[in-house]
Amino acid sequence: MHSTKKQNLKNEEFKKFQMAQIAFLYYDKGMTQQEIANKFNLSKMKVSRFLEQAKELEIVQISVNPFFQLNEKLQNQIQRKYDIEKAIIVKHPKSKAYNISTLLGQVWAFYMGISLPDNYVLGLGVGNTIGQVVKNLAPMQTKNLHIVQLMGGLADVNERNPFTIVQEICRKLKAKGTHLTSFAAVENKELRNSIIYKSSMGQQIRGMWEKCKQALFGIGAIEKGTLLSPKLISSEELQKLKQLGTVGDILGHCFNQDGNFIHTNLEERLVSIPVNMLKNIQDRVVIAGGEYKVQAIRGLLRSGLITTLVTDETAAKKIMES
Repeated sequence: MHSTKKQNLKNEEFKKFQMAQIAFLYYDKGMTQQEIANKFNLSKMKVSRFLEQAKELEIVQISVNPFFQLNEKLQNQIQRKYDIEKAIIVKHPKSKAYNISTLLGQVWAFYMGISLPDNYVLGLGVGNTIGQVVKNLAPMQTKNLHIVQLMGGLADVNERNPFTIVQEICRKLKAKGTHLTSFAAVENKELRNSIIYKSSMGQQIRGMWEKCKQALFGIGAIEKGTLLSPKLISSEELQKLKQLGTVGDILGHCFNQDGNFIHTNLEERLVSIPVNMLKNIQDRVVIAGGEYKVQAIRGLLRSGLITTLVTDETAAKKIMES
């Protein structure tokens, strides 16, 4: 009896040894399953089973190295300091020239492409980085996905315009879309109210905002102009915002370095999801990077509005300095 157990143990050890050989030839040397079967005088089916068992026994451990690298230490630091659910801090590529908006857009497109659930309502904002997310998103089949525009459109028709962004992502993901067919800022408060609160389009759009599970948007920095087009906000208004301590905006809503939102004439003319509705959305993903946006990112982190932050390593280090 003891001899039989000993023999079975030896057989198991030999089996694992052979699994390791087969796995090495298949994964490292690039041999086909048929070539390996011929070499060891095994059936191709037996080789296939060995390869599967090698994974189960962790003889083979498969890892995926995407095109980007993350700074996990900084991610943990920012999550703890600002009490957010998730931070994705992207390291700067060393081997090639890159654009930060493009890089961050590619990274979130990667995550979005592997995590989009069915029966989901996604709200999209405005800006170059959000446009890059959609541009780099791989076409795929989704089930009952609905995209809703969080802000009125810009005067310029380009890939950073929210109308264009929603239209393109619906095409790529075969999703339904709800558009907000208005400029981001209109002439006065009365016109804004008639669009958002009194029209049938406004009722529909607010209904979709309430169903949103995730909002995806960028941050505008006052230093280089807000996300709003100069055609929608005057230089006098911009100067007034600076005097009030504005450091940045999200979806046109301006805030200061302490994370407090500022009520201005612009706010009354803004055709955009209200901040209080935005805060009710479970997952609020903000994508922004670059040194000139550090103050704006830090201010928004202090507001408590961010649940997930996607930014670059240099910006993250500067955010942690204060």
